Amino acid sequence: MPRPLMLLAAPLLLSAGGTALAADQKATVVSAGSEQAIKLGSTVISRPFGVELVDHLAVVGSYTVQGARLHLIRGKSGSDCPARYAVIVTQAGQAPRVTDAFGTCSAAAKPQLRRGVFSVAMPATTAGGPLVQYHYANGRMHARQAALTQGAGIVGPAATASVCRPAHSLDAAAQAAAIDSFERDFPRAYRRTGTLKKVTFGQGELRRLTTDLACMASWPAGERRVPELATPLFRSKQHREAAFAALESVQRDPEADANLKAVTRSFSAEMRYRAALDPVI
Repeated sequence: MPRPLMLLAAPLLLSAGGTALAADQKATVVSAGSEQAIKLGSTVISRPFGVELVDHLAVVGSYTVQGARLHLIRGKSGSDCPARYAVIVTQAGQAPRVTDAFGTCSAAAKPQLRRGVFSVAMPATTAGGPLVQYHYANGRMHARQAALTQGAGIVGPAATASVCRPAHSLDAAAQAAAIDSFERDFPRAYRRTGTLKKVTFGQGELRRLTTDLACMASWPAGERRVPELATPLFRSKQHREAAFAALESVQRDPEADANLKAVTRSFSAEMRYRAALDPVI
C-alpha cells in the first residue's frame, strides 16, 4: 500500500544571487548535505517534495508550455512507493514554483507535450492497471482518472482525444462514477460566466475540455448534468466562439472516430440551444 503523501512544508528555495530565475535555466540534481536537491541556475530547491523524504531525485525532462518551463522531477521514496513526481515551474522574472507531489507510485510514467498541453500518464498501481493521466493547468497537475482516459470515456492523448466510449458499453454505475469524478474536479472558475472572464485557456486545453464534456453528455447519466455544467462556458462572451470551434475541429479531425464526431455534433446543437435561451455574457 503506497504511503500517504504529506505536504506540510513548502520546498526551500535558496538563491545565491537573490534574483528571480530565468525561464530557460537547466534543471540538474546536486548534493545538498546528506540529501539531494534541484539546481536551476543560481537557485537551489531543497526538498522539492516538502516533508516527504525521498532517497533519490531525477530530472525526467523539461518542457516549454505557454511561456513557462516545466521540469518534471521524480523522487524515489522507498520500496512501498518507488516513485513520486512533482513539476518545477519557471518563468522569466519570477521565482520557481513547485507543484504538489502527484502520482500512483508507479515508476513507469510517460510524459508528453502535445499541442501545447503537458501531461503525464502512468499505471494506476505499481503492479500495472489502467492508466491515470495528470495534465498541467494553472500551476497544478490535475488528475484525470482512468475512467476518462481508458475505461469509461476518452481514449488517447487528452488534448487530441479521438475516441469516446459509447454509453451502451458502460453500466450506469460506471457512468455516474466517471461524471462524479469529473464534476468534483471541475474548476470553480469554470462554473460562472463572471469568473470565466478571468480564465485563459491554453492551446489544446479547450478542445480537451469540450470533448470530455461532449462524450459524457452522450451518456444517460450525463445528459442533464453535463450540459448544465457546461452552460456558463458556452454563454461566455470571451470563450463561446472558441468552445464551439473546438467541437467543430473534432468533427473535421480524420483521426476522430464516428461516435466521437456524432456526440460532438449533438452536444454542439444542445449548447447552441441553451446559449440562445439567454444573451451572451
